[in-house]
Amino acid sequence: MNERPEMDEQIAAFVRETVHAEPPPDLLPSLLDAVDNAPPQRPWYAGLLPALPGAAVVVLAVGAVLLLWRPWGLAEPSPSPTPSPTATPSVTASPTDEPTPSSPTPGADALLEPGDSIELAAVDQQGEWGRIRIERGEDLGGYSDADVPSDRFIIEFLIDYEADRLPDPEQFGEPDWWLRLTDPDADGPFPITPTRFDRFPIGFRPELPLSTFPGAVDIFTTAIEGRIAFDVPRDAAGLELALVYWPAGLAQPAATVLVREPGDPPEHVAMEEPRAAPAPPGYVEHPDFPITVIESEGADDLFSNPDTCTNPVDGYTVSFPDDWYTNTETGDVPACSWFTPAFFEVAQPGEAPGEIWISMAVMDGALSYIGTTQFYSDEEVTVDGLQARRMEYNPNPNGNPEYRRYHYVIQLEGALDALNFVAGTDTDMADDYELARAVFDRIMASLEFDQ
Repeated sequence: MNERPEMDEQIAAFVRETVHAEPPPDLLPSLLDAVDNAPPQRPWYAGLLPALPGAAVVVLAVGAVLLLWRPWGLAEPSPSPTPSPTATPSVTASPTDEPTPSSPTPGADALLEPGDSIELAAVDQQGEWGRIRIERGEDLGGYSDADVPSDRFIIEFLIDYEADRLPDPEQFGEPDWWLRLTDPDADGPFPITPTRFDRFPIGFRPELPLSTFPGAVDIFTTAIEGRIAFDVPRDAAGLELALVYWPAGLAQPAATVLVREPGDPPEHVAMEEPRAAPAPPGYVEHPDFPITVIESEGADDLFSNPDTCTNPVDGYTVSFPDDWYTNTETGDVPACSWFTPAFFEVAQPGEAPGEIWISMAVMDGALSYIGTTQFYSDEEVTVDGLQARRMEYNPNPNGNPEYRRYHYVIQLEGALDALNFVAGTDTDMADDYELARAVFDRIMASLEFDQ
């Protein structure tokens, strides 16, 4: 038998509350033994985030984007730990993973009409850590630019977190929310977790989906909101449905809100003919470079007379067009970190002026991608004998569909939280993005690190 009498009593109390009766004498010992012998559970992001002190994290300055590292050699996670976009949500078999049947939270207003909103306490094992505003979206028969099966309909909600401190555990967001029947005896494929649908040509539905936020996100300055969509069977439209808020680490839901009364489902909306997604860039073999590069006569002409520069701090040397400019040391930015075809002056030491097209830096810490990121190309290459990835992507295809970023990441040390060389260009930096990424490929092909 275990030696945790307080936890044992909590488990026993939870069983009594769930079944509304005194359990059989042999049930509690078997449950407690199962708890003692259960393997430790790790969150989905545990292998991606470093053990940094407090809430430290590396944030790359690419607009307002928080980048997340996808290491090679590991199974790469999907952009968000959500069910397959068009798969029917399954019922979780484990009773400890399902929302406990309960009535809607006393005092909580119902969310029955589009635009209805309520505010709940954001809670964890220590108590209240902030507030959550929930706004009821529409019941939708589908999306014109995403494939929703004809026997399903969609219920959307906007979730907006406001924090006073980091939660414990620090993961929060999309996995905290469930949709279920208010009648625990009714039949149906519930509980349902939020679903994302592939949006054509790019992006996701719902628009601006809620992410899963690890505690390393600076929740005090980052806007933490997004939409969740539940993929509901049409034959469940005649049943009462409740939204459940169940944060990780709690033994039972923190709040249950009535969100739909029996009624007809909306008419099905079929997806329109999808348009083709943008084609990935075309790489070619080049006699002057050890890796393939984006085909570009303009970039080849510029590199017909190259110059070189060395970054003495980060320890690398590159070639770049002789007609272009690079930086000397400025503030905490070493020489040979910025590249551009236009002459520039630095107004504030360490701050990149608007003329810069390409930037390079060695970053100390783990990198990742936010859940809404859409990738257009992503491949492994070898740069100066080191394993690297180059990719083109858009972190917010719904909000800014024309934006593109093209970058290389080289893991300089084995650990995920160790040094990474990160270099890139994007459509906000470069006046001619197509030329910039072709020149950037050739600069990266010339990269040599100090031995």
